[in-house]
Amino acid sequence: MTQILFKNDIDQNKIDVLLHLIKSWNIDAEVMPSASPKSRRKKNEPLTLAVGMWEGRDIDDRQLREKAWGTAKRAKQ
Repeated sequence: MTQILFKNDIDQNKIDVLLHLIKSWNIDAEVMPSASPKSRRKKNEPLTLAVGMWEGRDIDDRQLREKAWGTAKRAKQ
């Protein structure tokens, strides 16, 4: 058995095309879901893609949302 591991999420239509191509070569193949589902971000866990972006600044995601969307203004009215 040979396994191919795709490290990124792939659209279902792309998976279907790949599977069809492989089967056209008379190779028995199947798609299996990943063994470890992605865990959801826990409350108060830092945003991993933004790590370092706001380093050295005293600001959190709530303050960013308030500035971007004006949520603090709407809540006070």
